[in-house]
Amino acid sequence: MLLEFSVTNFRSIKEKQTLSLLKTKKNELPNNFTTVTLSTGKTLDVLNSAVIYGANASGKSNLVSAMETMVEIIGNSLFFQLDSVEPFLLSTENKSLPAEFEIDFIGDGVRYVYGFSATKDRVVDEWLYQYPKGRPQSLIERTDTNNWGAVTALKGNKKTWQESTKDKSLFLTTAISLNAKKLIEIKAHIKTVFELHEFYYIEDTQIFHQSKKLVIDFLQMADDAIIDFDIKESLDPSPDEFDISTYRQSKDGDKIKFNLCRESKGTQKIFYSSVYWINALQRGLTLVLDELQNSLHPKLVAHLVNMFHNPELNKNGAQLIFVTHETSLLDQEVFRRDQVWFCEKEDNATELFSLADFSVRKGHENIEKFYLSGRYGAVPYLRS
Repeated sequence: MLLEFSVTNFRSIKEKQTLSLLKTKKNELPNNFTTVTLSTGKTLDVLNSAVIYGANASGKSNLVSAMETMVEIIGNSLFFQLDSVEPFLLSTENKSLPAEFEIDFIGDGVRYVYGFSATKDRVVDEWLYQYPKGRPQSLIERTDTNNWGAVTALKGNKKTWQESTKDKSLFLTTAISLNAKKLIEIKAHIKTVFELHEFYYIEDTQIFHQSKKLVIDFLQMADDAIIDFDIKESLDPSPDEFDISTYRQSKDGDKIKFNLCRESKGTQKIFYSSVYWINALQRGLTLVLDELQNSLHPKLVAHLVNMFHNPELNKNGAQLIFVTHETSLLDQEVFRRDQVWFCEKEDNATELFSLADFSVRKGHENIEKFYLSGRYGAVPYLRS
C-alpha cells in the first residue's frame, strides 16, 4: 500500500510536494481506510482513496506524470533514457538541479522508503530503507552518482552490483538484473504501488469472467438494457485479439447479441476501463487515473469510489488515486477531509495541499459550494 508519494523539481513542481494517504486522527467514514498491521506489531490506518482537484494548468497532471516517470525509470533504467526528467524551468537555480522522487509504502507488513534524484544525464542520489523492527535499515545509499554508503542490511555481492551500475541507471534495477533477491522482492512490492494505465487494452480475459457480476452492474449503471457479455478469442487474424459481445433483453424477452464495437463509445470505455479497477481490487494495487471525468459519468465515478470504500469488495487494501474536475463528489458522506487534495499555482509553481488543512464543520459545511466559491483556493482566477 502507498503511504506517501513525494516529488521535487519536476515540471511545474518546484519545492517538495507530498501526497499522503496516511489517515489523520479523525475517525469519520471508517470504511474509507484500512488498518494495516506492521511487522513491528504496530498498526497504521491507510486511506483507500484520494481525489485531486484544481484549476486547469495547476499541475494536477504533472503530479501523475511524476508518478509515471518514477515507475518508468524503475522499470527500465537499464535501457531507459532520462529524457522525461524535466526540472522546474522558471528558476535559474532549479534548471541545473536534479528532480527527486520518493515513495513510502508497505509490502508484506514491512514499511519501506525508496527514492532517487536524477537529471537528464545521470542518477545523482538513490536511497532505500526498510523498517522491519521500527528503526530504519539501509539497503541502498548512493550519493553523487558513484559514492556508496555502508549498507549492512543488504546481502549479496554488493561491490559487483555497485561497479555494474551505470551513471544513468538505478542501483535497484542493476542489482535486480544480477539476481539481488532482496531487491527483487522489494521491486515486486513497488509494482503494486502504482498501477498506471490508459483505457482500451485487454491482457487477461479471466479478470472479466471472474468478476462478471461487478462488470455487468457497472455497465447497467450507464445502460440498464445490457444483461450480459461474452469474450472469446478472435478467429479472424485481425488487430483485435478478442471478440467481445454484449447481450440485451428484447421486449419479447429474447436475449439479443451485439458486438461491443456497435455499442456507444461511452459503453466501450466503461467496459474496457473495468479491467483496471477489478485488477486493482483483486490484487490490492494502487490505481492512479488522470482526468477520470473524461471517461466516466459522475455517477459511475462515485460508484467506482464506493467500491474501493466497500470492505466486502476491497479485501486486499487496494487504493484509488484520481484527478477530476467533477465537484459533485465533494461530499462529506463520500470522502473524508484527508482524502481531498487541491493543486494550485503560487509564483508559477504547483503547490499541493489537503482539505484537512482547513477547519471544516462536520456535516454542516457544503464542501462543493465552498470550493467553487474559492474558499479553499485551487480554482481558476477569472479577470472581470
